[in-house]
Amino acid sequence: MVMDALVGALAIIIFAVAAFAVLSFLYSLIKHATKFGLAVVANSLVGLLALALLKIIGVEVPITAPVIISIALFGLGGLGTILVLLFFGVHL
Repeated sequence: MVMDALVGALAIIIFAVAAFAVLSFLYSLIKHATKFGLAVVANSLVGLLALALLKIIGVEVPITAPVIISIALFGLGGLGTILVLLFFGVHL
């Protein structure tokens, strides 16, 4: 009788520790994914704003699907790559 109660208590403790570990892992995963997602969105917005600023000051950057997608994915790095490609005569 006592042995069954100890085994049951041990099972509950093991389950609680495992549940805490899983919840801790999920919290960490969501925290890092949110931080990364916000950084990507911020970088994309800065890249698109820089593209708009370049259009305002007169730099001819074509507004095509590949240009917008690369700037939206890579932000200022994508815009810089597009500008270098345009400088070397690659038409997008």
